Amino acid sequence: MSVTMRIADGVGYVQIDNPPVNTIGKAVGQGLLDAVRWAEKEPITRVILSGVGKMFAAGTDLLEFDEAPKEPYLPDILNAIDSSFIPWIAVINGLALGNAAEVAMACRMRIMHSKAQIGLPEITLGMIPGAGATQRLPRLVGLEKALEMISTGRLLKQDEALTAGLVHRVEDDTDLEAFMVNTEELGCIVPTWELPAPERDGMMFEAARQFASLNMPRQNAPQRAIDVIEDGLLIPFHDALFFERTAFIRLKTEPQSQALRYIFFAECGARRKNIIAGTDLIIDRIYTRYLEAADTVFMDGSTPWEVDEAMVNFGYELGPYEAQDLAGLDVAHANRRRQDATRDPSRRYIPIADRMVELGKLGVKTGAGWYRYPGGNGKVEDPIVADLAIEESYFAKRERTDYPPNQIYERLVLAMINEAAHLLGEGIAQSVGDIDLITVSKLSFPRWRGGLMHYAGTLGAKSIVEKLGELVKEDPVVWNISSILLECAEQGTMLADFKGD
Repeated sequence: MSVTMRIADGVGYVQIDNPPVNTIGKAVGQGLLDAVRWAEKEPITRVILSGVGKMFAAGTDLLEFDEAPKEPYLPDILNAIDSSFIPWIAVINGLALGNAAEVAMACRMRIMHSKAQIGLPEITLGMIPGAGATQRLPRLVGLEKALEMISTGRLLKQDEALTAGLVHRVEDDTDLEAFMVNTEELGCIVPTWELPAPERDGMMFEAARQFASLNMPRQNAPQRAIDVIEDGLLIPFHDALFFERTAFIRLKTEPQSQALRYIFFAECGARRKNIIAGTDLIIDRIYTRYLEAADTVFMDGSTPWEVDEAMVNFGYELGPYEAQDLAGLDVAHANRRRQDATRDPSRRYIPIADRMVELGKLGVKTGAGWYRYPGGNGKVEDPIVADLAIEESYFAKRERTDYPPNQIYERLVLAMINEAAHLLGEGIAQSVGDIDLITVSKLSFPRWRGGLMHYAGTLGAKSIVEKLGELVKEDPVVWNISSILLECAEQGTMLADFKGD
């Protein structure tokens, strides 16, 4: 059974029993609702809710996530717990994540084990809580703590949860403590939904939005969560739940959430697989092609800071030039020298980075690289570097072009996609999933885009080949289109379906 029920000494015991981690899917939700109705017919003073084993519950069953919602809906189940005349005590005997934390908040009382943790990590999957947390949590812990927990997804250990007021007690023997709670004391605890909402604090919301913009730039879910919390303060509790649920359902269908869930499952699979073959070769090839494309754009018309800004706007934490400054330009220089003997003589070579090393501009450690770092007070643009590109373009008889930001990031990303497809065709990479994991974990590709090849899938092979076809006219060697991309475009198949030999 997904949920078990029993009575002992006038107390109802309800356990979530859904191995391996007690995820709360349809069957568990129905079991909890059945337990509410069962408890209200029995001569008991309370219900003690726990999870079987060392886990309270790990949250939503993501395998059911893309299915259409079906009754009973979780918000309705939690409302039934919250409003029941039989008080429920949540015994948080291990991790309580996502909607498991929401279940606990709907209970009248929460008792936490000293080694347990609780939190709402939905943001990390591109979503917001969808079963009442945006309204229950501010009523329990206050506005500031609720904004922080929901918009960052950070988990709380027992001491912080107790201090915040999210749980009432912390004990090692949680079941005994729940049994011993005085009935009169339990009856005096106000149901969460009846607690007053905190007053709206505009400065607090603005600070939360700025923090989210800085730490999770261009991601939709954190900002949407903050909006839902703010809007909910101004209307009745149950009306606010409707707006929360609407936002939750909309977000889970958006590309960012789909990408983040995809990479989450890919990581779970990789942990089971343990080893990804050819990782170093894949990292080296894709990163080298990324830098080559960046240097070409730089030499042919842009500046390092324009390239960096375009890639940051695409979703990277740092652009390629600032990242090189931090690592040291001598590192990439040494790598280029190792490739000298095998480099295709017909392939265009951009010498600007070599000249930078000759000038001693090695990055942050020398105070100057692609940027200058005066007095250690952050980076500033360096006109000398821009002049180097103009000089080299003149020597190479190249006509420089003013690339708009979207063309900059498009060229760099297409270069990586094409190189990754070559790796698949050569059998060095075994699957698009491996490439996605590597590009997210090792090459800083934006996680919320799901990895390089997942993003390529959103563009479609036909569109990619058309764009590469235009670039081939500029340089048929560098932009030689992968046979894998050509095959997928011709047959109308998805890159994700390519499995390799």
